[in-house]
Amino acid sequence: MTREGLFRPAGAAARGPWLLARGLLRYRCVNLAGVPPADRAGALQAQLAAWQPFPDSVFLVDLLGDQAQVFALERGALELDERIASELWPESLLHEPASDGLHLVECLEGCEGQAWLNGVLLASRWWAQKPALDEWVAFGRQSRMGVSRRDAEVLPELERLAWFKPLRPVLRADQLGYAALGNERLLMGVTVLSLLAFTTWAARDAWDSRQESIAARQALEAVKQDAAPLLAARDKALAAADQSAVLIKQLTAPFPLEVIDHLAKLLPKGITVKELDLGPQSLRVGLELPTDLSRAKVVNDLESGGWFTQVSEVKDAGVRSWATFEMKLSAARPPGRSSNDSGLKRGAAELPVNPELPKPVAPQQAGKS
Repeated sequence: MTREGLFRPAGAAARGPWLLARGLLRYRCVNLAGVPPADRAGALQAQLAAWQPFPDSVFLVDLLGDQAQVFALERGALELDERIASELWPESLLHEPASDGLHLVECLEGCEGQAWLNGVLLASRWWAQKPALDEWVAFGRQSRMGVSRRDAEVLPELERLAWFKPLRPVLRADQLGYAALGNERLLMGVTVLSLLAFTTWAARDAWDSRQESIAARQALEAVKQDAAPLLAARDKALAAADQSAVLIKQLTAPFPLEVIDHLAKLLPKGITVKELDLGPQSLRVGLELPTDLSRAKVVNDLESGGWFTQVSEVKDAGVRSWATFEMKLSAARPPGRSSNDSGLKRGAAELPVNPELPKPVAPQQAGKS
């Protein structure tokens, strides 16, 4: 011990941490469970400002989750400079946390009553000597442990604990704002880096998308150039197909001259064609008939050729002086003509079977005559 209440651990470096005897300190546990993490430093500062166990207090804080284990020290008690004050460790934090309940622990000077719950020191009180029973009972009632009267009225044995290396640093209360500011700066730095990384990724993705779009357009233009001859050939083929369809339709449609010629061959003499309406497979014809010719004979004559079918007279022809007939065409072309229709057989029948040629005349006879 170099100064009253100030100890250096055995084997520590010349500028290592200093141990504060428990008798120099006052203790309070501050519950910050209902305070948002970003506001806990300010809330703790407000509570410490209201708790002033010394005229000029220095607070050493051990943050443990949503609990703050706070030790108060008189600033001028040891006449410490700032370097030493930043390396102080409360004696109570250099022992391993005890089990839940009340404990009486031997200190470097005197002894300490401790109330532990879930690894948190809820209450602590120091005595220069082992406390009397009534002092222990008062501590048990004030510890917020909810122990029974019987347990609190039993003075426990004095415990000697082994030294323990702290897992967390102890901060001074005036350093909490800087720590929070450092955390905020760290959070801001992480946020900026995240935004920068996201922006870089988005820019890279946009650049890749643009390059892919340009490549796709170039590929499309190349395909169009390669396909231009094929497209031109396709257009020509479609145009030729349209023309072919028109020609086929014309070839498969009946020819008006053939229809008129067929009518002239089938109808009796003396009939005059007044109107003619030719469709792809139908014919409507108006005929001026002689008075002595029946309409039934006209129908039979029209159907006799085999080209006109379903011949019927139109009854709603109005007051016209001629009769109108409708019929269907069985094919686009009339039936093939026979030799009788062509006149070849008739001409051959009129010639003699074995015609006798005139006999040649002798020259002498020709001269005599």
